[in-house]
Amino acid sequence: MIVDARPTTNAVANTAKGAGTENMDHYKDCKKAYLGIDHIHTMRESLAKVVEALQESEVLTATVTRDIPGTGAMALPVDRQALRRSGWLRHISAILEGTLVIVRNVHINSSHVLIHCSDGWDRTSQLSSISQLCLDPFYRTIRGFQILVEKDWVSFGHKFLDRCGHLSSEKFFVAPVESSGSGGGAEAAQAFFASVQNRFASNHHIKETSPVFHQFLEAVRNIQRQFPERFEFNEQFLRQLHYHLYSCQFGTFLFNTEQERRTGDPAPCNRTVSVWDYLNSESRRSEFLNPSYQPELDDPTSRLPKADQGVLIPNPRDVRFWNELYGRGDEEMNGRFVAAPIQSAMEVLAPVEAASDDPALFRAATPTSTHPPPSPVISPLPAISLTTSASASAPASTSASSTHQDPHLALVNHLHGHPLRTSSPAPAA
Repeated sequence: MIVDARPTTNAVANTAKGAGTENMDHYKDCKKAYLGIDHIHTMRESLAKVVEALQESEVLTATVTRDIPGTGAMALPVDRQALRRSGWLRHISAILEGTLVIVRNVHINSSHVLIHCSDGWDRTSQLSSISQLCLDPFYRTIRGFQILVEKDWVSFGHKFLDRCGHLSSEKFFVAPVESSGSGGGAEAAQAFFASVQNRFASNHHIKETSPVFHQFLEAVRNIQRQFPERFEFNEQFLRQLHYHLYSCQFGTFLFNTEQERRTGDPAPCNRTVSVWDYLNSESRRSEFLNPSYQPELDDPTSRLPKADQGVLIPNPRDVRFWNELYGRGDEEMNGRFVAAPIQSAMEVLAPVEAASDDPALFRAATPTSTHPPPSPVISPLPAISLTTSASASAPASTSASSTHQDPHLALVNHLHGHPLRTSSPAPAA
């Protein structure tokens, strides 16, 4: 199974540049799925909208507190509609949807899975590490989670320096222009103004920032909330990790590549302290233990009725804001638990078995066409919508009372070789 984390439109754009996606004619006995997870720029803008909604609440609270006597302890609620419009939960849901596809292919289909996105160090690391977290209980221990982060993020080459926007990089600064003349204060002021202009003339580094690792931690937090007895570490452990992602107090998250960490005399890895040394210290480790942890539930030999062989199947619809991270109450950010579940707009497009079935390759070859060629057997690419189980090719006259099959089960059945059926057949005309 080849998993392409991108939307097909992104694959089309990359194909037009000479890169793109796999031609499945060259990968016999393989299938491919597009997960439709958005790129780093969309994620950055989405989180910015969350922050903006929280800031508006704080500013309004401060204004009311200042203008109206006796309201010192008053806190105005967050605009949950603004939080919803940010799309942040929808993106996390999409990541968990993709994780579910991977976990079921490995666990149920006993299939190898290859994961990639455009470059391989953002969405790829998210999907790979979260899938391993669900498949192997070792990665749900404190030591195992640290190894997972070191392996799939730090050593694999996630660009922490660029994505987090750490100001430890000299490329973020512009040296002031020194004047050799004797123009006095006016010339110095002009030189300073020119340096400020140069500083803001190029904001390429800002375009490279994105909360990719933050998003990974928030996805893990949602799985941890769904399975509170299956993690050795608690929520505070994840929150401390997020804090030190940006604190720049440790060398673990300061660089883009393993080479940057190990090059130099002495190398940065020998001049800085690892965040794991701090989190594993005796004075701190006890704070991060989960009192509800039950490792016996992960026994792969257990044959109890609810035994799952240590494999977690997360619910992509049950996602909530990590309210502790944002310093807010759960109900303040998420509403009551009985609120309607997240409706993801993501579509999993699978399986692609030949180049003629691939919408990315087809659209790149014929940019003026918006519809794939007709097929005598099935539609060119069965679109398994994770928000509705109705087949995209079903006739308009299909009965509204048709019984629908679970979309995830439909995907697994098709990848197993069983017919893909997303709705009951339409009655004969």
